[in-house]
Formats: sequence, structure tokens, C-alpha cells
Amino acid sequence: MPTVAVTGAGFIGTAVCRRLDAEGHDVIGIDLDPAAAARVTAAGAQFRRADVADRGEIRRALDGAELVVHTAALLPGSGGMAESVRVNVSGTENVCVAARDAGVARVVHLSSVAAWGYDFATDITEDEPLATRSSHPYIATKAASELVARRHGATIVKPGDVYGPASHPWAVLPLELIKGRRLALPMRGRGLLTLVYVDDLVDCIHRALTVPEAEGRAFTAWDGRAVTAKEFFDHYARMLGRGGVPAVPTGLLRLLTRLVPGVDADDLVFLMRRATYPNARAREVLGWEPRVTLEEGMNRTEQWLREEGLLP
Repeated sequence: MPTVAVTGAGFIGTAVCRRLDAEGHDVIGIDLDPAAAARVTAAGAQFRRADVADRGEIRRALDGAELVVHTAALLPGSGGMAESVRVNVSGTENVCVAARDAGVARVVHLSSVAAWGYDFATDITEDEPLATRSSHPYIATKAASELVARRHGATIVKPGDVYGPASHPWAVLPLELIKGRRLALPMRGRGLLTLVYVDDLVDCIHRALTVPEAEGRAFTAWDGRAVTAKEFFDHYARMLGRGGVPAVPTGLLRLLTRLVPGVDADDLVFLMRRATYPNARAREVLGWEPRVTLEEGMNRTEQWLREEGLLP
């Protein structure tokens, strides 16, 4: 079994390490944060510390790798445009160049549906132009980093909204906000989410890494059933014994968020989708089928939240 390096030991990267180890691969987990070592080793991988934005460090970290899964990236709210360009765009260039020079057989780059932006009113195709001109750091740099990865011949996986146990943006953070009565939804909660449970996403990534026909192609990974933001976040409200999450007009919510320190009103865009995208290519080329329903995924997430002491 080929040795696989996984950049980024966060929620998704750690889950990828765990799956690859279970499949019998030798796995290298790469992250800048030394505290990630415990997660990586617990997932059955060897930890190597490196900053993807440093080409020398990432070259050394990829030593011995035959395949690469690149998940390392700054998430929304983690940095401004300059830092997002440094990590997301330059980091992707560095990983792809280092992988090429090391003779790596395939790189799978984890992009995002955010690379298309959210300013569309009707469903789009999987070949829609990317939102490289967005003013939002995450959207613009995920779009630009995907173009970099494509230029180097990488295989692309574009997940929807990835939720499940250990997810910070789609589990821990919303629960904390609802607990503190600090979450309200724009568009009266009618914005659409395109969810994918983490295990289903990892299965898609594994297929993109190993199916011969996947090389150099781009695949969208979400479960195919759009749900409203209110439907999704109300699950967390019910876990807390509450009736639901408040939903208000968007203009009022933008005004209120600007009055709250540390809250970026521009991040409301992630809850204001009006349309979705297909996932047919992953089904047809990779034979991928999402298996975890929203109800099952939220049950597993609730169980994890209770085990972690985040729910009574």
C-alpha cells in the first residue's frame, strides 16, 4: 500500500488519516501546530510538523510520500486576505510543487463549494467559473487555490458543509452560540445548506485518491438533499431543550452583527445560499454514494457532544 501524506490535521485531515490507516496505508500527518501531534498519532499516522507556506519545510515533510491529500487551509474568520493568500494559495502551490518534485503519483486537493461563491439564484453546474474576485478571503482564496491545484494536475474534491463529531464550525461553534443566545439566522432561516457527513466526505476523498479515472478531475461532495439553515441549526436547539433558533430579516441581522465584537457580518454569506450544485460526477466516476442521513449524522454528533461534556 502506498504511503500517503495528509496536510492539515484538523477535523477533516484527521478523519482522512484515520480512514487511510484503516485501509492499511502508512500515513504521514502534517500540521504547523505541535499540539496536532496527539490527534495525528491517535489516528494511526506519523506526525511531521511543517508550515505549508514554507516550501522547504513542506518538501522535507513529504519525504517518502507516494500520494498526497492536501486539506491544510485557513477557515473563515481565521485570517484576513493576505494571510489567507499566504496559507491557502501559496501553500497549495508549495504542496503541489513539492509533490511533483518528489515523484508523488497523485495529489488530491480539498477545495470547497465556497470556491464558487454563493451569489447565484439558480442551481449551477460542476463546471461553473470560480469566484476568484470575491472580497471574502475564504471564498477568494479557496477559488484561487483550486485553480493552482488544477494547473498542477491535482484531483479536486469540493465538499459542501462538512458536519459531524469534532466539527468546530458546524457543531461546537453553533452549539456555543445557541447556548449563549447569540445565534440568529439571516433570510429568516431560509438559506440553503449543502451538507455532507464527515465519513461520507472521507470516502469520497479516498475514492478520488485511488480510482484511476479520477486523476486530474474535480468532484463535488455533498449528500444531494439541501436543507434550510433553520432546519439544520434547530437540531442543536432541540439538543439544548429549546424550540428553535431565531431567524430575522437579513438587513437587521447585518446591523446587529456589526455591533458585536469579533463577529464578521460578511460571514453571513455562508448561511444565505439560494441554490445548489450537482454531485453527479462523484457518483458516476467514483461510484460514491453518501450513506449517512442528516438524522443519523446529527444523532452521532449529539452523542459526541455529550461524551465531550458540551451537552448535559
